[in-house]
Amino acid sequence: MHRRAVLATAVFVSLLAAGTAVVATPAAADVDVEHTVGTADDPGRVDVTTRFTVPSGTTGLRVTLPERTDVYETRGFTRAGDRTYEWTRSTDEPFLSYTMAGNVTVDRGAGERHLFAVTDEWAIVRSPRVDLRTPDGSVDATRRYEVEGRGAAGPNITYLGPHEERVREGRQRFRLVIPAAADMAASPRDALDSMENASERVSFGRRDPEVFVVVAPTGVEWAATGLQRGDADLWVRDRQRVDTARNAWVHEYIHTRQEYQPTNATRWTLEAMAEYYAAALTYEEGRIDYEAFRGRMERGTDERYGDVRLVDPDTWRNNEGDYEKGALVFGHLDRRLRAETDGSMDRVFGRLGAGELTRSAFLGAVEDAGGTGVRGDAEQYTETTATPQVWSREEHVETFGGPLIRQSFDGFAVAGPYRSTALGEPRLVAGERLEATVTVANNGTEAGEFTLRFRVDGKTVETRSGTLGPGETTTVTFTRQFGSAGEYELTAGTATATVVVEEPAAARVTDLAVEPESAAIGETVRLRAAVTSSADRPAAGTVAFTADGETVATREVAFAGTTTVEATTTPEAPGEHTVGAGDLMATLSVRDETVQPTATPVAGENGGPSGGGTGATTPSAADGTGFGVPAVAAVALLGTLSLLGRRYP
Repeated sequence: MHRRAVLATAVFVSLLAAGTAVVATPAAADVDVEHTVGTADDPGRVDVTTRFTVPSGTTGLRVTLPERTDVYETRGFTRAGDRTYEWTRSTDEPFLSYTMAGNVTVDRGAGERHLFAVTDEWAIVRSPRVDLRTPDGSVDATRRYEVEGRGAAGPNITYLGPHEERVREGRQRFRLVIPAAADMAASPRDALDSMENASERVSFGRRDPEVFVVVAPTGVEWAATGLQRGDADLWVRDRQRVDTARNAWVHEYIHTRQEYQPTNATRWTLEAMAEYYAAALTYEEGRIDYEAFRGRMERGTDERYGDVRLVDPDTWRNNEGDYEKGALVFGHLDRRLRAETDGSMDRVFGRLGAGELTRSAFLGAVEDAGGTGVRGDAEQYTETTATPQVWSREEHVETFGGPLIRQSFDGFAVAGPYRSTALGEPRLVAGERLEATVTVANNGTEAGEFTLRFRVDGKTVETRSGTLGPGETTTVTFTRQFGSAGEYELTAGTATATVVVEEPAAARVTDLAVEPESAAIGETVRLRAAVTSSADRPAAGTVAFTADGETVATREVAFAGTTTVEATTTPEAPGEHTVGAGDLMATLSVRDETVQPTATPVAGENGGPSGGGTGATTPSAADGTGFGVPAVAAVALLGTLSLLGRRYP
């Protein structure tokens, strides 16, 4: 059973069917048309009541309803055809009540997806359109669009359901309708800012007084990220962000400024223009970096579009070549016009205006703006499969202006555990910490922000940000410890470097000193070893001190350049003994006498020294190796654990 729609209180939009400005006092032949849209009992449909106010003197009126409608009540009309109704002249305020299909789907190779949808909680549908005829032909009408209950209506898109609305007043009025079911990835403010910036930035096309924007909830399978309908109505999916080169908010807005009617040969410009400005204006706003913008343009060079001829829709209809290669070609022409003349693609389309856009008109406008050279590019890149190259960052700044943030590695240093010094190149041993200094410079014409990500093998390990004016520079230092050997790729913005990390070299004993070389039994003997690296990098290892082939002490070393380690031992047997450190050996002569420390006499039974000794050194015998336990500690001299005058790259 159908419900009779009632009039809402708010009037949302008023315009002429022919697209001209609203006339405050309609002419005698004008008809006032008021559409009210509400929910319907039938799934996938909406309820519509269209009311007419027919001015006196009108001799007849014929109304044709949209397709897929089901009329359930009329007043002042009689059916004249499948979707056509004749005014009976019995009342000057006739109406038609009907249901209309709300779901509209399309299959682009991934199954049926929605362009418009009706759910249990909300609906985004086409606003109804009716065709009016009098016996003299078509008739102008003042049209109003309203909703029954909760919702909002534009002349081409209607939303039904709970929502909030944000309005931005400026050169255009933006109405942003946010359903309760929507979860916006971009803030409402950012979405409005992005569209308003595009409104100010582009000069072609007419700025409609109001732009009606609905956020589409992620409750159905949508066929697109957004859709524009009529003059200035559009919807954009709630998951769409503004900090992306495929800014759907800007893309759909640009469509509202395209007044021309393309032919097959110029149809590519519709999506190419929208995609190019979506990336370019978002970059100019500072919401994306140049790499993101360039990456968007580079998609047009993909081999998938190698057979695309933009003037022939059959070559791109199934692969979106008009979006991808088209955006690159449009951008290439825009840059050439700006670089070589004071022109731009903005101005080209501003001069073309409304009406049919033929291939010859397009090429002629490009030539008028940029000469035969730019026209030649337009012909080559639209009529053949040739593809332009993406311009560089420097070329972009030179042409468009703006900041040009560049980074370069300014120097490297190493800190611990072997050394702390500057490096000519980033070459380390495992366990060392690299300090990388990056110079950030703005070589552009405007101040700009930078976000500098320090990456090791593509993984971000630290991020810094700041702002630089034109010509300004700053330095940033990053640190990173490398625990294992290998090659690591460093990036910091546009700066790149390769870090080589090796295992520490082996420690090699190059000199051994024995002090004294001749000692008495029990006398402390100091063994001093000079240690160097076996390669051109810091070394680590263990130095073993030996006596007659047996280890009497070990010392751990980690150093750059050279270092010295010591140990002590006490001989316990006379004779010639071999002492060593690492691979070096030396001879220690031990005299057959014993060195004893002087002791305080202790009274014995006879009042003499304890044990009856005299305190003199006497010969003694020894067993084993003839060496006692070495001293507890060694002294690391001349820069142990640090660099001694020698730089390692």
